[in-house]
Amino acid sequence: MVRLPEGQFGCRITSATLRYLAVLAIGIALLAGLPLSSSGLAKTATSGKVFVCNTLSNSVSAVDAETGAVLATIPVGASPIRIVKSLDGRKVYTSNFLSASVSVIDTVNLIVTETIPVTQKPQESDITIDGTRLFVVHHHSQVVSVIDLATNTVIQVVPIGIPPAPGKTATDIAFTPDGRYALVPNYAKNVVNFIDTTTYAVTDVPTGEQPRRVAILPNGKRAFVANFVGDSVTAVNVRRKTVAGTVPTGDASRGIAVNPQGNQVFVTNVNEGTVTVFDPNTLAVLAPAIRIGNNPWNIIFNADGSLAIASNSGSDTVSVIDTSTLTVIHTIDCDNGPFFSVFNDDQSKLYVSNAGPIHPPLEPGSLTIIGTATWTVIGTTPLELQPFDETFVNPQ
Repeated sequence: MVRLPEGQFGCRITSATLRYLAVLAIGIALLAGLPLSSSGLAKTATSGKVFVCNTLSNSVSAVDAETGAVLATIPVGASPIRIVKSLDGRKVYTSNFLSASVSVIDTVNLIVTETIPVTQKPQESDITIDGTRLFVVHHHSQVVSVIDLATNTVIQVVPIGIPPAPGKTATDIAFTPDGRYALVPNYAKNVVNFIDTTTYAVTDVPTGEQPRRVAILPNGKRAFVANFVGDSVTAVNVRRKTVAGTVPTGDASRGIAVNPQGNQVFVTNVNEGTVTVFDPNTLAVLAPAIRIGNNPWNIIFNADGSLAIASNSGSDTVSVIDTSTLTVIHTIDCDNGPFFSVFNDDQSKLYVSNAGPIHPPLEPGSLTIIGTATWTVIGTTPLELQPFDETFVNPQ
């Protein structure tokens, strides 16, 4: 997510201005009788793509971010479950959970250019701050693979624990802003692993029970780990690699995000359908838990931190929270099982992946496209089986 640049002549082109122009363009198109795409969006010049993993179809859908049209359905390995983009947006990398591989997709030509063999069950991944390496967390195996993106080869396999019994895994990964550490919540050990990105040495910092997700302050001073079974968040002093405190939350804390302004941490409580908000410095809870929808697995912020967006998989909705008043200001109906959401570059659209039914009979999922000028659904794109993780790219 990127802030908009200053205008060439000293005027700031705001996202509100762009949203107004987008709405105006659609209105002109309708009045002039110009064609609309099948998703209901006016056809305009391409400005980016959304790539969505179809986990049960072994494919990735490339969707035109403006028209909502599927540009290509790209075969990858078995059960692609996570996707991350390169810094320049010209490649995306999928973790293929059941084929022990990572697929490299050219986002311009929409083809797989390489398949990288890795350890079993790759899942969460992230690219180093300098863009040179991909770190991949392996469920059950208790290792992290490090891939050199210049050669597309595994250059290191970092042990983070003894392989545990099935069902106990390491999850999520995020880099500190200075790039020094990769943080991995490890709920087999009830710790967060600090991996030194130069030496690959590992330091364990204790957390609550079964840590699932991690978020880091923009200044890099503290990290926050959501403890799914512990119903809490562990605050960690990054420099000292010590616990700074524990914040009680609701039942099954999972999705966690730090406001870009650095003044709030939001965490979703899956079994309660609520969000806990606390101050990252004092660790004081700022308000009673905010009621949203059922099973809110994920939460993100817009670029300026004025809004938080939660995906409510059990209610088939997305909740928009005003971060100044800590109230829900919009509840938007999506398709079955919304899970991940991502903005386009100018924040004028939000794309929500809907996984569809998780039990037979399975049905194809979809991508809901929400216009943020009015916070209404402006298009729905049918996809394949169990659309899951997604990323927006605008190749440079």
